[in-house]
Amino acid sequence: SGMITSAVAVGQVVTDEEEITVVAPYKPVVPDAFKINVSPRIPDEGLVKPQFNYSILEKDFKVDPVLDPITPAKIQGESISKLYKNYIKAGIGNYGTPYLDFFANKLRSKKSAFGVRLKHISSAGKIKDYAYPGNSNSEISAYGKRFMPSHTLTTDVYYKRRGVHFYGFRPDEFPDLELKNKDIRQTYNNLGVTAELKSNYSGDRKLNHTLGLGYSFLADHYKTSESNIQFNAGLDLRTEFFDFSEREKLGLDLGLDYFLTSDSTATHNSGIIRIAPYYNLGFDQYYFKIGLIADIQSDSVSSGHFYPVIRAEVKVIEDHLITYAGLYGGLEKNSLHSLSDANPFIASTMERRFTNNKISQYGGVKGRISKNFDYNVSFINSTVRGMAFFVNDTASVLGEGLNNQFAVVYDDVKHTRLIAEFGYHCQDKVNVMLRGQYNDYFLDNEDEAWHK
Repeated sequence: SGMITSAVAVGQVVTDEEEITVVAPYKPVVPDAFKINVSPRIPDEGLVKPQFNYSILEKDFKVDPVLDPITPAKIQGESISKLYKNYIKAGIGNYGTPYLDFFANKLRSKKSAFGVRLKHISSAGKIKDYAYPGNSNSEISAYGKRFMPSHTLTTDVYYKRRGVHFYGFRPDEFPDLELKNKDIRQTYNNLGVTAELKSNYSGDRKLNHTLGLGYSFLADHYKTSESNIQFNAGLDLRTEFFDFSEREKLGLDLGLDYFLTSDSTATHNSGIIRIAPYYNLGFDQYYFKIGLIADIQSDSVSSGHFYPVIRAEVKVIEDHLITYAGLYGGLEKNSLHSLSDANPFIASTMERRFTNNKISQYGGVKGRISKNFDYNVSFINSTVRGMAFFVNDTASVLGEGLNNQFAVVYDDVKHTRLIAEFGYHCQDKVNVMLRGQYNDYFLDNEDEAWHK
């Protein structure tokens, strides 16, 4: 198919003499079309998938590392200190002062331990123009321990004797009394026994516990006696209340301190029951303790006292500078035992009150200056109701005007203490401690903090 056009073909014949021109019309002719009679078809044979075989060329890259030999650490067995069955320390000093301290112990055992102790120190010196001031302290005691798989049982039995003389007067000023040494003698005989059962679990989720019992009997030369019954129990459990904590402990302490006292004037019973829950938390460089002390005063009239217990520590510089601060309080019973320990020249019929430490605030810094030096500097500011002080007893039963015994007076006090401690330690060879304490008392009624 296509476009058909008409044209005129011109032919020319050239001769030498003439020119002929023939003109005729152009007739286009379209030839007949013939269809190709061929049909495409898919061959019947199937296609064959070629097979390719792959192989990996294995090539060993040999590397010979050069390793420095590691020298194994030499672990030496823990040396066990040698124990001795007996230990004795003896001496003698001026003013006729013999000294003896003797121990006898059972050697190391996995099942039990046992030991006894004898101790004595006395002085027979004289003070010019004054009465005989001789004094002595003696003790005999025995202890035993029983080691069980998860508990340790400890028992102690002791007898202590303390002797003094009321020497604080000039005999020449009282010629009519004719007092001999035995007339101004005072002796305190103390017999006691204690027992404690304590768990020694190694697991963190165990309920650790302690149970203790004690009985003490104290009597003096003037037929004043005191029985003291003590009971204490403690429970604590490692807890995990917070994910960030490194050490937690939840605990409860229980206690009973009861006194039965009898002297030439009266018989009196009193004591303290204590309930003290607490919680400890430590993480990073911080440590906190929070708790409560509930003391029940058992007397002619019973009453309850509550005291907060708070402590916070921050490691400002690891091991070198640690700051701490806190609050505490508590109730104490002034007994024949505690008062005679502080001042053995007291009159037997002194008044024995309770001392109520209503609140004490404290703070300080501690740490290590170097490998061998450490320190601890702190202050304590206390508000105390009924603190005991010692004044001369003008109504001495030994003789009028002697003033050679002491009575006890009580007053409300604000007590401030500044304490500084410095230590030097060189392995187990040298240990030196220097300690100083400054006290300041603000009293409600008394002029001075007598004999503090």
